[in-house]
Amino acid sequence: MHGDREYGEIDEDLASALYAADPASFVAHTCAIALLAAAWLPFPHAGQPALWCVVFYGIANCFAIGLWDWRRRHPLRFGARGWIRLHALRNVLLHAAPGVAICFAFQNESAGFAATQAVLLVTLAALAYVSNGLNLLNLSGAVLTLLLPVTALSLLQSGEGRAGLGVALAMFVVAVHLFGSQYRGLFRGIVEARVDQQRLAQTIAVQKSVIEEASLAKTRFFAAASHDLRQPLHAIGLLAQALTDHGANPQERDEAAQHIISNVDALNQLFNQVLDLARIESGVTQVIPQHFRLSELLARVERQHRPAAAAKGLALRVAPTPWVAFTDPVLLERVIGNLVSNAVRYTERGSIWIGVRHAGDTERCHVEVRDSGIGIAPHEHALVFEEFYQSPLPNAVRQGHGLGLATVRRLTRLLGGEPVLRSEPGRGTTIRVPVRFGDASLITASLNAPLPMGAFIEGRRVLCVDDDPANLDALGALLTRWGCIVRGCRDELAAVRVISEGFVPDALLCDYQIDRHETGAEVLQAVREALRRRGHGEPASVVITGDMSSPGLARLAAEGLPILYKPVTPTRLRRTLETLLQPRGQDEAA
Repeated sequence: MHGDREYGEIDEDLASALYAADPASFVAHTCAIALLAAAWLPFPHAGQPALWCVVFYGIANCFAIGLWDWRRRHPLRFGARGWIRLHALRNVLLHAAPGVAICFAFQNESAGFAATQAVLLVTLAALAYVSNGLNLLNLSGAVLTLLLPVTALSLLQSGEGRAGLGVALAMFVVAVHLFGSQYRGLFRGIVEARVDQQRLAQTIAVQKSVIEEASLAKTRFFAAASHDLRQPLHAIGLLAQALTDHGANPQERDEAAQHIISNVDALNQLFNQVLDLARIESGVTQVIPQHFRLSELLARVERQHRPAAAAKGLALRVAPTPWVAFTDPVLLERVIGNLVSNAVRYTERGSIWIGVRHAGDTERCHVEVRDSGIGIAPHEHALVFEEFYQSPLPNAVRQGHGLGLATVRRLTRLLGGEPVLRSEPGRGTTIRVPVRFGDASLITASLNAPLPMGAFIEGRRVLCVDDDPANLDALGALLTRWGCIVRGCRDELAAVRVISEGFVPDALLCDYQIDRHETGAEVLQAVREALRRRGHGEPASVVITGDMSSPGLARLAAEGLPILYKPVTPTRLRRTLETLLQPRGQDEAA
C-alpha cells in the first residue's frame, strides 16, 4: 500500500468489520456469564472471588453493548483509528473477568472443573479470533487476556495433565495469531484491490470528462470555423458571379474585384490564425530568446496599427520605456500585436495606450495594453481566451474570428507567463503580459535594423527535396531567379546520389512529408552523413511542412532547426535563407 488514503480506507473497513461482529459476541458472552455463574453458585464461600469476576464480566459486557450503540449513533465522534483502539480496550475489559476466574478454578480439587472452564475459555478465544482476527491489537487484547493466566498456571503448577494443558494452550495461542496474520493479509489485499478499483474508476471518470470536454470544444471550434469560412466564401461566389455580368460597368466590376480581394484576405487571416494555434498546440513553435529594448518592439507595433486606429479616430499612444527584455521578440510582438488589434477592433472612441509597468519585481516587468472600448463582463473573462469566443456586441456585428486572445494566452504561456485581464462593461479593457528583464550589455543588434536582402544568397548551392513535382519546380524556379544554383530531388536516395556526383549544397530545403515511408528528418540525416563522409560540413537546413502534429517536428524544433509552415511566402523564405547563410558574426547579431 502507498499513501495515507489507502491506510485510511483499511482503517475504515476494519472498524466497520470489528463493530459489525459485536452483536453476535454479546449473545455468546451472555451465555458464558450464565455458565460461569451456574458453575460457581454451588460454592458460595470458596467461589466468592470468582462470583465477583462474573459480576465484572456482566458489567464489561454492558459496556461493550454501550460502546457499540454509541458508535452506531455517533460514527463521526472519533476517527477509524480511535474506534479501533476503543474496541481493543473493550476487549481487554470484557475478557479479563473469565481469564482471571480460571485462577480460582485451579484451587478447586476437581481437575474436571478446571478443565471445563479451560474449554470455555478456549471457546471464547475461538470466538474472539473470528470477530477480532482482522486487527492484531484487538486479537491480542482478547486472546492473551483470556488464555495467558490459565496457560501460566498450567505450566507452573504441578498436577496430573496440567503441564500438557499448558503446552496445548500455548500452541493454541500461537496458532491463533498465525492464522490471524494470514486473515489480516487477505483482508488487506481485498481492501487494496477495492481502493485500486475506486482510483481507476475515478481516473476513468476524469479522463472521460476531459475527452467529452475536448469533443465539445472541437465541435464548437468547427462550428465557429465553418461559419467564418462560409461567410467570405459565400461573398466571393456572389461577387465572382457579378464579374461575369456583361451588363456591369467597369466601376462595378472593379468594386466587385476589390471585395473579392478583401474576402480572400479575410480567409488568409483566418487560416493563418488557425495554423498559429495548431502550431503552438503541437509544440513545434520555437522560442528563441534574446536581449532587446522594449521601446523598439513597441515602436514596431505602433507603426503597424496606427493607420487602423487613425481610420477610426482613435489615439494610439505608446509610453516611453527604458527597460530591456530577454524573451523571443517575434512571439512577444505577435502577442502585443494581437492585443492592440483587438483594442482597435472593439474601441469606437477614445484612445489605446501601450506601456510597460514595473511593480518592484526584480525579475520581470509587464507590457500593458489598455483601451477605452466596450469592456468585458466579469463572467466572460475566462471565456474570451477560448477559441472562437466573442463577447456579444451591442450592434450584433461579428468582428474578427475570436482567435486573437486564444493565441495571446498560448503564446504567453509558451514564453513562461500568463496574461492578466482587467475589464468591466463600458469601462474599457486592460491586458498585461509578463516579460523577463534582460541585460543592455548583451544586446547585439537593434530590432529595427533592416536585414540586407540579396547579400548572402546569390551564387549559393541549394539542394531541394520534395516528392511533389509541382512544388519542386516552383521552388527551383524561385531560387534560380534569386541567383542560386539549384538541384531538386524527389527522395533521400536521389539527394545522396546528387552529393556523390559532386554537388555540395550550402543550404538544404526539405519537405517534411516526403512519402509514406520517409520523412524530412531521415533525409536530413542521410544528407549530413553523405557530406560528412566526403569531408564537408553540414549545410544550412530548413524544413518546410504543412504538418502541425507530428512528434518528429517537435524534436527537430527542439534541436533549433528552422521550420517553415505552408503556405510560405517568398519573402519569409528568402529572409530565412539570408539569416542562415550570412557570415557568423552577422548571423549572431541578426
